[in-house]
Amino acid sequence: MLADLLSECYDADLEESWENERTATPVRAFAVRLHQTGCSLRETTTILAELGVERSHGAVWNWYIG
Repeated sequence: MLADLLSECYDADLEESWENERTATPVRAFAVRLHQTGCSLRETTTILAELGVERSHGAVWNWYIG
């Protein structure tokens, strides 16, 4: 179920609103939730990498403060 959420595709009519986003909102929300539960930024990026999402801890930090 989590893998389905992380690989979620967006309809063509939403493409325009996501064209500048490299990472889908559900993935960003999941990463922020991981960090809020006590995972460090580096632990969060490691968990995301295990799920096939390669992002830097700096990118995760930007999602958290953004």
